[in-house]
Amino acid sequence: MGFRFSKRITIMPGVRINISKSGLSTSVGPRGLSMTMGRNGTFLNAGLPGTGLSYRERIDRPSRASNALPSPGGLEYSGQVKVKVAEDGTLLITDLEDNELPPAIVKRVKSEKADSIQELLEKAAEKINQDLEDCLGVHLPTPAPGTQPVIPAAFSVAAPQLPYQQAPGLMDRMLLRSAKMERDAESAEAQYREDLSVWQATKDSYELERTEIEKAFRLAARGFSAQMEKALDYVLSGIAWPKETQVDYEFSQDVTGVALDVDLPDEGDVPRRIAEARGNGKLTFKNRTDAQLRRDFVALCYGSLFRVVGEVLALLPGIQKVLVSGYIQRNNPATGMIEDQYVISALVTRSQWDALDFSRVAAIDPAATLNSCGALVKLDRSARFVEVTPMDMSVLN
Repeated sequence: MGFRFSKRITIMPGVRINISKSGLSTSVGPRGLSMTMGRNGTFLNAGLPGTGLSYRERIDRPSRASNALPSPGGLEYSGQVKVKVAEDGTLLITDLEDNELPPAIVKRVKSEKADSIQELLEKAAEKINQDLEDCLGVHLPTPAPGTQPVIPAAFSVAAPQLPYQQAPGLMDRMLLRSAKMERDAESAEAQYREDLSVWQATKDSYELERTEIEKAFRLAARGFSAQMEKALDYVLSGIAWPKETQVDYEFSQDVTGVALDVDLPDEGDVPRRIAEARGNGKLTFKNRTDAQLRRDFVALCYGSLFRVVGEVLALLPGIQKVLVSGYIQRNNPATGMIEDQYVISALVTRSQWDALDFSRVAAIDPAATLNSCGALVKLDRSARFVEVTPMDMSVLN
């Protein structure tokens, strides 16, 4: 059904590793959000479980006053307190080992640190709601025509240094420690040489890849088809899609057109709930209606296709036409089988794309843009996609 190509780039949602000008980037989910309080102050901690990535920021004003909390008996509680937001939006106030604290201490924490707790709740709500915002704003990072691709930064990891080794002194010789110190020095030097070799190989590999990418960008802009493919692979694989998205592509015979086949997210991928920090000491959740979810999903699909078209036309000045078709997986009630169903297919020309005002990209509606280009798309009365037959590659000729 329709066209499918062999060039596939898979992007997992929310996580990407990309050698780019801005370096390594990642998104941190709400599960990794907590706050610790103790004598040294109040700190906001964010981390991505299972990755080792973390962030720590002091959110109170530095003070010489003690932050110790009184226990029920009037004695001070000298340990640190951890505050985190549970899945259901409630606060969990424990020690650093997640052990429960006496009710009096919990009550005092809520009273004394109300502002910090409210800030924690607001940040947790922002992180939860960011998922929906990313879906609805997937088109916002679309580059304007003529935007130069970002060349990877030069290798910046410092070379390993040989540890300082003190020569054995008179006392070392008297205590018969000199032989061990010499062995330790030899071992440290061997480890240094090994580390240096690994570092140099890593640097050489990185710089080679960086040079190849720079070359691919330069030659792709001049219309060399092999380098156009390499450059497009690099750019598409660097997109941090909010939900899993796959892209296949194929150039026309004269390499002035390209057909993009986009495996769109699933209908159930759009977040249903949004969170609010209303100042009542916990998060409040609100579920979006089924009608809102359907509209959100339509917006996500249009925005994803818009983004792909924009990336291609910004990267490859020789491309004059882009055929973009998106499909989703649905159950066929007649067979009970999950099938690919195309839901949008549009032919976009460079002149149409150049007419868009990318200085106000937030004001652009991807659905309106693709529909004005004659997109094949149909929604039923409930704003749900109806299957369409995608355009054939012959429209690129």
